[in-house]
Amino acid sequence: MLDRKIIAQNITNLTDARYFAAWGVDYISFNIIPESAFYVTLDTIKEIKDWVEGPDCLVESNALEFLEFADGHILSNIYSSLPLNKVAFFRVPYIDVIKGLPAGKYIVKASDDQLSNLKNLPNDKLIGLDMYLDVTDLPIDNFDAWPDWGFVIQGGDEEKTGLKSYDDLDKLYDLLMP
Repeated sequence: MLDRKIIAQNITNLTDARYFAAWGVDYISFNIIPESAFYVTLDTIKEIKDWVEGPDCLVESNALEFLEFADGHILSNIYSSLPLNKVAFFRVPYIDVIKGLPAGKYIVKASDDQLSNLKNLPNDKLIGLDMYLDVTDLPIDNFDAWPDWGFVIQGGDEEKTGLKSYDDLDKLYDLLMP
């Protein structure tokens, strides 16, 4: 059992989806933004979902997509006035976290220089927030500087179908085991 909540984002292949499901991540996320380098079709998502059990499925888009097979959304805009009947995570810039956010689930990407500010945020700034740090570009050897939030991770391209190296992610997995 991991000691943090984890979203595995930008899943593009079954190998990554099964690897992260074996980790016991909370969510796997698929990107349906056409301009994204990680874009996948709805058919691909359905095919991958048929082979993976455990994590809930999130769909990342620029607008609310009411898809039956998705358990929730990752959005780049805060839709505070819309009734959401599924879990919703919002990508927000670092500065918005520092200024303060309304209650909700948020994903923030930060540089190494910004991590200490996030880790040392006063508790009153975090009330009602479920925060996730996107660690895809952060060096694992700086793990101790990361705030005690959930994490957003991602795999990548396969070397061949079903073949890839997870050495860096395996190091993170070891750090997340209690």
